[in-house]
Amino acid sequence: MNDALRTILWRQYGAAIDMLENSIRHCPDDVWYEAGKEEPGPWYLVYHTLFWLDLYLSGPVEGFVPPPPFDLGELDPAGVFPKRSYSQAELLDYLDHSRRKLRTIL
Repeated sequence: MNDALRTILWRQYGAAIDMLENSIRHCPDDVWYEAGKEEPGPWYLVYHTLFWLDLYLSGPVEGFVPPPPFDLGELDPAGVFPKRSYSQAELLDYLDHSRRKLRTIL
């Protein structure tokens, strides 16, 4: 991969990661954990996004392990939700993990 492509990919992925970070930081606590009728609150959408970003940056599913406290439950074809809600701080840590992984890849 040449330097120009690396720069383009970093800018685009980096901007998307930055926007997600801003969304996490600015979401009020009462909204963060608010659940709808069919699914958990915004925390889950963020977790889902970060889990799959991490997996796609990692390569094949075989051997993939997300950082603690996360697990592989998101791969369950039954679509089960995590056993607990994740805090903004936990997901910001996961976001930083993925940002570092992307930087290493590029």
